[in-house]
Amino acid sequence: MKYSSRLLIGVLTFALGALAAAAWSKQLGRRVWSPRVFAWRNVLRRLPKIEHQPDSPLLITNPRYFAFASLGSSVGGVLRYTIVNRSTKLVHSYTCRHYSSGPHGNGAYGSHPPEGLSPGQSREDSIAAHDYHELTLTIDFVQFDDGTMWFSGDQRSTVKPEGIRAGAKAAGAHLLRVLEQHGPDAVMESLPRIHADVRGPFGHSAPDEFGSFGFYSGVTSMVVRVNHAHTGGAPGAVEAALRAASD
Repeated sequence: MKYSSRLLIGVLTFALGALAAAAWSKQLGRRVWSPRVFAWRNVLRRLPKIEHQPDSPLLITNPRYFAFASLGSSVGGVLRYTIVNRSTKLVHSYTCRHYSSGPHGNGAYGSHPPEGLSPGQSREDSIAAHDYHELTLTIDFVQFDDGTMWFSGDQRSTVKPEGIRAGAKAAGAHLLRVLEQHGPDAVMESLPRIHADVRGPFGHSAPDEFGSFGFYSGVTSMVVRVNHAHTGGAPGAVEAALRAASD
C-alpha cells in the first residue's frame, strides 16, 4: 500500500511537471512566434561565434537557440540575440550578417527600428537556424539618424561604400527631378516610396564592389539625409543635400 502511494505521488508529480512544462512552452511559443507554437530553449546546441569589431557602434550579445514545433509541422530552430547601441548617436538602421564555414547558413538582413535605436538602447533580433552548422554573427553596416555611417570594412560585407554612393546618387538625381518639377513638398511626399521609384542591382545581381545590400542602403541613406536636412529647417538645405549626392 505504501509503495502504491509513493508510485501514485510520483506519477502525479511527473504529470504536473509535464503539464507545467507544456504550458510554459506554449506560452513561450505564443509570445515569440504564434499562438499554436510550442517552443523550448535548445541548450545542447553550440552557441554561435560573434565577430569582434572594437569600433562597431553596435554590439551583438546574449545569443541563444530555441527549438519550436506546431501541430502538423516538423521541429524548427531559431537563433535569438540582442543588439546593443554602444555609440553616442541615434541609429537609424543597420545590416547584420551571419555565415558559416560551409555552403549553408550564409545570409544577411537589414533592420530599421521604427523609432531608431538610441544610445545605450537594445533590441531583440532573430534568424531562422534549422540546420546544425556553426554560425558567426557580425555587423556589416550602421547608418545613424544624422546621415553619417559606419562600415565594417570586411571584403565579404553586404554593404560597401561604392554601393552606398551609387544608390545615393541615383536617389538624389531622382529626387532632384521631383524637386524641380513639383517643388519641395513633393520631395518629402515621395520618400516613403523611394525604393519603388529607384531600383538598382540587389542580392546576387549586385556587383561585388557594391555588396548585395549596398545600392539599397545607399537609397535609404538619401532618405535619411533629406529628412535630416528638412528637420534642420535651413532654406535650401534639402536641395543642397540632393545636389551633393547626385553630382
